[in-house]
Amino acid sequence: MLRSLFSLACVLFGLTASPCLAQGGVQLGLDGSAGPHGALVELSVTAFDTQPMEPRLVQVDLSLYIAARTSSSDVLALIDARLQAAGVTTVRPTTDKRLASLFVLDAARVRARVGDGLELTITTSEGPPAWLRLERSTQLESASTLRITALGRSTVDGRTGKGVLTLELGAKANSPSISNGLHKEAGALGWLSDRPELNSWRPLRVGDGLQVVGCSMSITSADPWWLDVGL
Repeated sequence: MLRSLFSLACVLFGLTASPCLAQGGVQLGLDGSAGPHGALVELSVTAFDTQPMEPRLVQVDLSLYIAARTSSSDVLALIDARLQAAGVTTVRPTTDKRLASLFVLDAARVRARVGDGLELTITTSEGPPAWLRLERSTQLESASTLRITALGRSTVDGRTGKGVLTLELGAKANSPSISNGLHKEAGALGWLSDRPELNSWRPLRVGDGLQVVGCSMSITSADPWWLDVGL
């Protein structure tokens, strides 16, 4: 009897002592195909490999030159294979559609830059992003458009609502100015948001106080940006 009670206490202690892993599901949506001169796809995914007894954090960094007119579904098939080989759990629906999807489970961070005919949408499936940050390595010559769609749900009656935020980025835009612009535009739309750091932003509530439960982010630009999303 005493041994049984001791075993139960150990199990309960193990459950309560386990750290809470900051992770969630992310959907990568890729539209279009590589241009006539090919395309460079750069992606960094940090996720938990949950197969071992002790889950471990793995990071996969990819820099892939894709041949001309390669479809978005073929690009995601390659990314899927590389992520799975590193221990990241993914789900890739079988589809011939122009817009291809790849679901990354137990993700902690996704950082990506694509262009030359390809457009990427990053969607957090299980809550708001911990941060959204846009970066660029050089001065861009063209304007860009950032689109954010957030789904909110009431914690009182379960009703849902959607908000859409569009921000035009000038050629001189940088991470801090974008974060500030998002915060101001969100406020004008009646959203609640904050800036975890000077160069990042995240939505918290949309509409009349609906808590954000998912968020999609994409950018249209002739010059590719780094889109950095944390969970």
